[in-house]
Amino acid sequence: MKVGEAVVGDAEAIAKVSVDCWKTTYKGIVPTTYLENMSNEKR
Repeated sequence: MKVGEAVVGDAEAIAKVSVDCWKTTYKGIVPTTYLENMSNEKR
């Protein structure tokens, strides 16, 4: 496996993974409104 340093062009994909992970991992733990207000653009 190769792991490389992130570049600006990776930001959109990284944001999507981050938001998707939060929405699945913390469902039922973090208030639903908080998770619903998360967006890739804000990340």
